[in-house]
Amino acid sequence: MTKFDADPIWPSPLMLPSASRLLDMLPGLVAYFGPDLRYRYANATYAAWRGLAPAQIVGSSCREIVGETNYPTVRGLIEQALEGNSVTAEYTLFDGANARDVQGSYVPDLDATGQVCGVVLLVTDISVRRDLEARIVETEGMFDDAFHHAPVGMVVTNPDGRMERVNRAFATMLGMSSAQLVGTDFRAITHPDDVDADDRQFRQLLAGRRSSYRMDKRYLRAGGEIVHTTLAVSAVRGLDGTPVRVIAQIEDVSERRKAEREQQEVTARLMLAMEAVRGGFWHIDVETMRFEMSPSFQRFVSGSDTAGSLDLEDYAERIVPATRDAASVQALVDGTIDETSVEYELETIAGPRWMRCDRRLLRAPDGSPLRIVGVTIDISEDHERQLAAETAAGTDPLTGLLNRRGLDQRLGQPSTGWPLGVVAIDLDRFKAVNDSMGHSVGDAVLVEVAQRLRAAVRPTDYVARLGGDEFAVLLPESSAERVAAAAERIEVTLNAPMVQGDAVVPISASVGVVMTEPDDGKTALESFTAVWRRADVALYAAKRARQERWADPA
Repeated sequence: MTKFDADPIWPSPLMLPSASRLLDMLPGLVAYFGPDLRYRYANATYAAWRGLAPAQIVGSSCREIVGETNYPTVRGLIEQALEGNSVTAEYTLFDGANARDVQGSYVPDLDATGQVCGVVLLVTDISVRRDLEARIVETEGMFDDAFHHAPVGMVVTNPDGRMERVNRAFATMLGMSSAQLVGTDFRAITHPDDVDADDRQFRQLLAGRRSSYRMDKRYLRAGGEIVHTTLAVSAVRGLDGTPVRVIAQIEDVSERRKAEREQQEVTARLMLAMEAVRGGFWHIDVETMRFEMSPSFQRFVSGSDTAGSLDLEDYAERIVPATRDAASVQALVDGTIDETSVEYELETIAGPRWMRCDRRLLRAPDGSPLRIVGVTIDISEDHERQLAAETAAGTDPLTGLLNRRGLDQRLGQPSTGWPLGVVAIDLDRFKAVNDSMGHSVGDAVLVEVAQRLRAAVRPTDYVARLGGDEFAVLLPESSAERVAAAAERIEVTLNAPMVQGDAVVPISASVGVVMTEPDDGKTALESFTAVWRRADVALYAAKRARQERWADPA
């Protein structure tokens, strides 16, 4: 018979009152089993966990207290301890539908002779630890997944600057494998011109003088090619604040830098071109209506190098009033149009100059007007050439009078005033002058006729040579009396003797007169076509009458 069989309540040292109070204060579960697998002791925590009082547990069998589901696991561990082996194991205890993860330590209690007289049990709840471990595993898995599949380069280095982990994106960026890069000092793959700046900030990070840093950085590929990047670095610190790892994110911006350089080159070339053509750039912020000019344009307009010294009102005042409406940007401000090209006359440091201005509206993402940008260049020479060409196209080269095209252009202008007087003129016997005296005399006669016609009418009247020996005079905004008086002056001046050299030119003129208003719904040009037919009829009536007088002088 064992000691426990003879004395089932044999006192263990653990049963001492002072020790019992201490054990009751522990958060862990403490129990003592005899060789018969009956409880000899259970602390207050163990009893509370089972929902019993300690006195209800002492003397009870292990199977009775732990239950049939848990008994096989607990019994096996107790029996190993009764054989003299200390055992620690993690297992799950079930309480109905509830389960707890625990760690149990089973320690044999040896008597003075070295025999096992019981088993001391310490159980701790490790559910929280298990949950934490699971979360750590999950977090590490998420980090690994994000690290390896990140679209930007990611690197983990130790405090010495040697890379411990390198993701695929960074390895691809440098044209190497991750295995080639692991163990490499980051300074060895940094462009020489960027090593000092990166190393200085890295050391400041390790010393705790900064929590992170960012910089534009160049790396070197395996073949020596430069990779432009944006680098962001932060430290992972231990509980004492000491950095244990450094994490870097690297974004390849080589294409962006290339595009920026190309844009800078384009802008520089454009600025040089603008310096050469007289003019410049400007823009208007639609919300504030702030107007800013490029330095070259500022110099062209006011002679100052200070960009933006003229506001929009000042600039508008420099536009010649007759062309100011054409220069308006209101339609762009309102967003009714997106771009336009206009011409206007501008007062500049060099005097009035004709300018061509191309304007474009930039819109916000919601479509509202945001900014108006424009480029304005001096086209004065082109404008003068165009005017000269238009004048030449509408002018008779011999006499300097309007030709039929020029007359049509004047009639097409809205300023043509009505009522309109029309005087049709045809020179008599002009062909005979050409035939008998030569074309040089004939040309001189035509020039003389032109001069006499100009002298006979107002500067605002239109005088034209329609072709050959046919002329016309248009008298806008004239009464019938004024037109009749003008026609009489014309007839008198053209029938006065014309002398060329020592010869008197035998020439005279026939005149037909029409007074008219424009037909409703027709333009001045359309109305004039009908008027001219009537003037022709009157002219040839006058010509026939003159011929009849020549045929019958009596």
